[in-house]
Amino acid sequence: MAVGCGVLLLLLGSLLGTGRSQELSSEEERQALMLKHLQEVLQLPEEEGEGPPEMTLTELAPEGGEGEKEGDDGEGAPVEGDVQPTQPAPTTAAPQPEEDGFTYVFSRLDSLDAAVHRLNVQFYTMDLRLAQFSQGLAELRGRLAEAQEGLSVVSQTSTRNQQDLGKIDGCLRGRRLHAKCFLIVKQFEGYDGAQELCRLRGGNLAMPADAAELATLRRYLHEAFQPFNWPAWVGIHDRRAEGLWLYESGQRVSFFDWYQDHLVSQPNGGARENCVSLSSDDGKWWDNDCARRMYYVCEYRL
Repeated sequence: MAVGCGVLLLLLGSLLGTGRSQELSSEEERQALMLKHLQEVLQLPEEEGEGPPEMTLTELAPEGGEGEKEGDDGEGAPVEGDVQPTQPAPTTAAPQPEEDGFTYVFSRLDSLDAAVHRLNVQFYTMDLRLAQFSQGLAELRGRLAEAQEGLSVVSQTSTRNQQDLGKIDGCLRGRRLHAKCFLIVKQFEGYDGAQELCRLRGGNLAMPADAAELATLRRYLHEAFQPFNWPAWVGIHDRRAEGLWLYESGQRVSFFDWYQDHLVSQPNGGARENCVSLSSDDGKWWDNDCARRMYYVCEYRL
């Protein structure tokens, strides 16, 4: 009976809501419509010739109230079989806290501080690598300096060896007089080029210092080129001052053997001809243009 009263109360509430939605114009029509719905729900038979039984809402209300009291077990728990209306949980939107301006600024400052810290770490790492690179570069420079020094020593040694070999070759293939050797080089060069090639082989252009050396050099040239006459450079010039004849070593020439005849008198070139060559047929001295290319004679001192 309590269950039925509860159902009737729920249906009554639903009908009251429906009646309000349809907005009936009179109270009697509303009650008649409610009773009709109740009879359909409870499946009550209607007697012929009789209208619906007289039932008012005030008569149903106490039973529904008692049913609810009977169905209460003292703890508010619903009786088994009761249908409890489910109400949706209230959905209240959580208030969105407004972002404080100072909080935003401080958060941005924290982010910038973290970024600066990361940059400092990277810069520190780069400084370490730069220091390591600088140290490695310094070591490489030190090794390069050592290598250059070693290469210089090797070059000097090679030059000395080449000069020693040149001296030995000149004395073996040339003409020796006391502590000096003469070697004729049959290669056309200017005066300066000839002097450089003689120097690289440990000598200089020939510098006959006295009559004995000049006689030895004259015989050597004659034997090398006869029956032809070929001039050859020797280490005598007046390029420092006109008429001031010097050996290639810088020492002043103390004696001369210039070519003289009734047509030609040496030296006659003036400022245009400043270097001395010897003719191979008689060994006489001639002044020539220093750029002229001819054979030359090197001397080596033992």
